[in-house]
Amino acid sequence: MAWLGLAACGGPCATEPNAPSRPVEPAVEAPAPVEPLPEVPPLPPEVLRGVCYAHAYQDGGARGYGSETSRRTLEELREHAVGSVSLTPFGFLPSLGAHEIRHADSIGASETDERTRREIEAAHAAGHSVMLKPHLWVARGEWRARLDPAAGWDAFFDSYEPWMVGYARLAAETGVEWLVIGTELRSSLGQEERWRRLIAAVRSVYEGELVYAANWDAMDSVPFWDALDALGIQFYPPVAHAEGETTGAMRERLRGYFDRLAELSTQHERPVIFTEIGYRSATNAALRPHEWTDGTDAEVDLELQRTLYTLFFAEAATRDYVRGVYLWKWFTDPDSREEGPTGFSPAGKPAAEVMRTAYAISGE
Repeated sequence: MAWLGLAACGGPCATEPNAPSRPVEPAVEAPAPVEPLPEVPPLPPEVLRGVCYAHAYQDGGARGYGSETSRRTLEELREHAVGSVSLTPFGFLPSLGAHEIRHADSIGASETDERTRREIEAAHAAGHSVMLKPHLWVARGEWRARLDPAAGWDAFFDSYEPWMVGYARLAAETGVEWLVIGTELRSSLGQEERWRRLIAAVRSVYEGELVYAANWDAMDSVPFWDALDALGIQFYPPVAHAEGETTGAMRERLRGYFDRLAELSTQHERPVIFTEIGYRSATNAALRPHEWTDGTDAEVDLELQRTLYTLFFAEAATRDYVRGVYLWKWFTDPDSREEGPTGFSPAGKPAAEVMRTAYAISGE
């Protein structure tokens, strides 16, 4: 039945004596399959859908908090399904060893009380809830987690407590829904008695919800979670060991962090608010999410930023302990020059569409 083999060939076959010879081509390695990204379902309706709303300092703060530019941006954020904003007035310290906080009112371009008040009112008018999140800024960008006041912690809290209570009064007067009593102050966490005294002083003038914003690697070190209404997390853990990590590997590492947060939430019987979560549009964003400066050799990578937000929101939507998410960050001025193309803001980037999908409320 040899004719069956010839018929199947349909022309000169390599087994025939007269078949033309063909050059042997080198094998080409097939490209690695592209891992599909998970779907991003909308977050549950009760979850706060927020951005960290950053005051623009340029030109004396003319397009920052309380400006007409900011009012328009707040309304545009509603089109992105954002329903909450965190506002960040700064207090200033000249060094890590200092203890006396300089109020924002002393710096003309800063988030003064009057600007912050107008911004809270504008945010509410635009339909946003507000989280007031006062920060400490240390000169030269030193990290506030490393504060070591030379005069001692009592001297520090004697300045910090009235500074924070002042913002608690502002929050009470303007109907702010959430107040953050401290952010990334890791070196102070051993001062439990002073923190509890501060919380009591804040509650004496403010009836809204309170949260402390712990850095992701210090969330086990907060001794006063029981005195607060939620666990606040500054969520910047690395999700890759090297550039070019697979999507599957990053997703698994991210899932491990979410599992740890589930344990913490159960232990303290409190929900979790991601008081900050951010990824730069840069090639090193998965390795060093916390790295805020543009002064690195990282290149622009819009797709990686989109991927990281996709992985984050796909996981967050499945966790019933999540009470809120605030993306770092979105400027009051859409034309701000305070970040370069590798910066955090998702505005005008593919990551903004991921945010809009996650923040959409089913049926609306």
